[in-house]
Amino acid sequence: MNAQDVVVMAYEVSVIKCDSYDDRKVRNAVEACLFPLGGLGNVIDAADRVLIKLNLLSAKPPEAAVTTHPVMVKAVVEMVQKLGGTPIVGDSPGGGSSAGSYKTLLEKTGIRQIIEETGCESARFDEAKVDVFAHNAKTFKKFTLAKVVTEADVIIGLPKLKTHSLTRYTGAVKLLYGYVPGMFKTEYHLHAARDVSLFADLLLDLHETYPPAISIMDAIVGMEGAGPSNGNPRQIGLVLASTSCTALDYVAVTIMGFDPMQVPTIKAAQGRGTGPRSLSEVTLLGEKLEPLILEDFEKIVTSSSLSNAPPFLINSLKKLIAAKPVLNSSKCKKCGECFRGCPPRAIKFTKGGVPKFNHKTCIRCYCCQELCPQGAIAVSTPFMRRLIGR
Repeated sequence: MNAQDVVVMAYEVSVIKCDSYDDRKVRNAVEACLFPLGGLGNVIDAADRVLIKLNLLSAKPPEAAVTTHPVMVKAVVEMVQKLGGTPIVGDSPGGGSSAGSYKTLLEKTGIRQIIEETGCESARFDEAKVDVFAHNAKTFKKFTLAKVVTEADVIIGLPKLKTHSLTRYTGAVKLLYGYVPGMFKTEYHLHAARDVSLFADLLLDLHETYPPAISIMDAIVGMEGAGPSNGNPRQIGLVLASTSCTALDYVAVTIMGFDPMQVPTIKAAQGRGTGPRSLSEVTLLGEKLEPLILEDFEKIVTSSSLSNAPPFLINSLKKLIAAKPVLNSSKCKKCGECFRGCPPRAIKFTKGGVPKFNHKTCIRCYCCQELCPQGAIAVSTPFMRRLIGR
């Protein structure tokens, strides 16, 4: 065989079926998923401090499919401990957290029980921060990140497979936005969320600054529809793993029935040369992909859906195609979370009153929809926008 005939597969993604959150089934599925990748022992040495980055977006119960399931967390924590590493679980939830609210979040998501059962460490990313210089980044050359991220010997990502109102999909790369502590996320949203392509580059800059050694995706029950916090749980029955966040995302969105190039982070990664250009560049391990693709997965029409529309048409029809957050006042509990989490301060709120939206200053980051604990805010997509998006 000639050297030019050898094809080097740069990306590997392992996919294993798992039909429930039974402890034994999840542990077996995670081990089977990691085995063809060399196992966790391939990335962890004894005495390593291992940061296990969770998706702890909000204080919702595990069955809501908003956060990484605690059984998945327990399996990975115990595997790290078996290898002699010190596991540290944590995140910065949407909108930030205080010591008290983070304690409540850990309780409601089931993570506190896992911490107590396993004796692992817990980190609130909003507690301590540091400035990190990223000279090769395309967006910001300096990031404010959670200190625990910079101090870990190894990072393991545990993303949840979900839709997302801004980026269409949240997975292994989007998970890393939680590196940014508290309301600093709001500042980055303010600067980047108006342009979803710029926001995708921001996410990839974070990924390239502190990439996880391996990512293990909780896709046993994912979320479709109005993700990442108010969609519907969807039984998928899979665990996925890869040493490449971008390849893992490529395979995950394919299973969801997306055109991968309509997902901003995947498109941007391809442009950077840090993600696969097609499935032919991905070595699939475990299950065959074709039977797993969900043709009826409920997706979201977002700004990225308009990428194929002529610019002159978009500019002339801005008022007709502009998606916007809309409040369902019958669901609103007047808590003010949307007001506190709005980057451009486009929401007016008076205690005891219903929030009011200024759509002229709204930057379409949809943080309000993401953070609303009652699911009272939806993203309204006008018919003309859906038509052009198709």
